[in-house]
Amino acid sequence: MLLPAGQRASGEWIDDTLRARAEEKGLLARTPLAGEFPRQRVELIRGADPTAEVNRLYLLRGWTDGLPIVPPTLGRIDEMLGQSPLERHASLGEMEPLGGVATVEKVAANAVMAGCRPEYFPVVLAAVQAILDPAFNLRGVQTTDENVAPLLIVNGPAARRLGINAGWGALGPGWQANAAIGRAVRLVMNNLGGGWPGAVSFAGLGQPARYSLCLAEREDDTPWPPLHVELGYRPAQSTVTVMRAETVINVTGGLDELASVIGSAASLFGILHSGKAAVILSPFTARRLAKDGWTGPTCAASSTRAAGSPSRRGAARGSTPPCARATGPSGRAPPRRAARSRRCASPTTSR
Repeated sequence: MLLPAGQRASGEWIDDTLRARAEEKGLLARTPLAGEFPRQRVELIRGADPTAEVNRLYLLRGWTDGLPIVPPTLGRIDEMLGQSPLERHASLGEMEPLGGVATVEKVAANAVMAGCRPEYFPVVLAAVQAILDPAFNLRGVQTTDENVAPLLIVNGPAARRLGINAGWGALGPGWQANAAIGRAVRLVMNNLGGGWPGAVSFAGLGQPARYSLCLAEREDDTPWPPLHVELGYRPAQSTVTVMRAETVINVTGGLDELASVIGSAASLFGILHSGKAAVILSPFTARRLAKDGWTGPTCAASSTRAAGSPSRRGAARGSTPPCARATGPSGRAPPRRAARSRRCASPTTSR
């Protein structure tokens, strides 16, 4: 098994810090084997039922989200790496707050554990690159006492090809791509960044979105340009847009009701730190608004102005966010383009 745990550029393992903090706060009952593993790249695990033994060890070491995982065998990781042009030991950056190096191989190990199919891996890589951008404020997301989680919105051909749900139940159970991709990002945040509840993360009760929060935009049934096109990408490009999300609230009614809910649900903390509401409209509602002359930006501006909070479509049309990435065949990103948007988008590579 490839160890999924984070190691700093200096060679230290973040699990040593996590164990010390968990012990200090009386939290070791959940992870009694934290920090107890061979300090090497690969671990050999034997037993009558190796899969069960991997799950037992990883749970007690704090490497899971509490649910069963797929053992990160070298063969499975090689399959995952075959979907990316990046070299396995290439570093995407240091994962806040404890600074584990997010190598492509380590991300692949956590994607395997989350139940990702190999073809999902470019989307996972794009999402990890997005949350690593300073504009996303990963340290804040990982350590805040607010119940914040990454919201992943996938656009373009990859969303359709991978079967990422954009329709009924898009944020619910039953869709492997949605569940596994979002879960992979969470495992990366925990195992490479150290986002353990109570020891590093102080997000009160937490929320279900801290397991997974991933969906696609239904581009074939909208009267307006899709999100990635608004951000300056071509329709044929595949992108992942990442936002900092607190919780999901269902709204029944029109724009007035939407504004009321945004105004009452938005936390003062979110408003003070330039938080933006992400509004997901059903195709029926969008078509009805478009028929009455509304556009996506005017809907957002009207609702958030009435609610007294910033609009998530406040950037100039066609601009790209500060953390935009365009990963080319070499795996290298071009210079960033200036913009006002706080969203983070990273195109996936297509094979």
